[in-house]
Amino acid sequence: MPDEEKVTEEAGAQAGGTEGKKEASEPPAQDQTKTEATGAPAPPASAGTPSETGAPPAADKPAPTGTPPAKPTPPKAAPPAHGAGAKPPPPAKKGPTVTVEITGDRLIDKIKQQFGDAITEAVATLGQQIVRVSKQSLVDLCRFLRDDPEAAFDMCADLTLVHWPDRKGQEFDLVVNLYSVPHNKRLRVKSGVADGDSCPSLTGMWAGADWMEREAYDMFGVKFEGHPDLRRILLPEDWPGFPLRKEYPIGYRDNEWTDKHIDYLEVDYDTSLIDVKYSERR
Repeated sequence: MPDEEKVTEEAGAQAGGTEGKKEASEPPAQDQTKTEATGAPAPPASAGTPSETGAPPAADKPAPTGTPPAKPTPPKAAPPAHGAGAKPPPPAKKGPTVTVEITGDRLIDKIKQQFGDAITEAVATLGQQIVRVSKQSLVDLCRFLRDDPEAAFDMCADLTLVHWPDRKGQEFDLVVNLYSVPHNKRLRVKSGVADGDSCPSLTGMWAGADWMEREAYDMFGVKFEGHPDLRRILLPEDWPGFPLRKEYPIGYRDNEWTDKHIDYLEVDYDTSLIDVKYSERR
């Protein structure tokens, strides 16, 4: 009958499923043999393992032909120790030498021999030769530099002063820049001057030093003994102080002199009178 056949098929399906589960839970006979030989419990077999699928173990698989074997990474070299085998650090870079003593120069040696202890310094700064002489021998040295054929410094290119307020006894440096037209050579002559002392004039050596000494007197207040017309050249005679001294106050000196000499009147005016539009100007 149809109903009886249906019941029989369902019972058979249940019995077959139970047997399949038992077979899956029981390990294979080969695994039990290995377990008995070693005495260790066999791990449970999972679906898809090489023992169930019949595939060889992973170790027995040949490597793929298209993929090259990975190369081992070479070990990194250890850093050198700070000892005898270590590389020394590079030497520190030195800047250029700015000022050096003049040696082996024929003219400078001749000046030193001629004036002896009056020459207190003979150096070269960035190639510029500088000779320092005492104030008492300044005129004699300048005359020698002008008249000696080997020197022939026939032009006083510049004359000025430098103020050193902290240098007691020689607060000023007289700086004379000489030029030799025949030899195309320059020489700088320096001499120290104390604050309040006068300096010998060089107008007898070079006439062009006239206005230079007047300008130095105007800006620094140092007088030049023997100058034919020593007076201020840039500022009025009654201007207060000397502007290029280090202690000179920068502000309000012009207002002080202006208030003293110029009569001016401040006028208030109506700014609306000069407020013209740009369009009307055009």
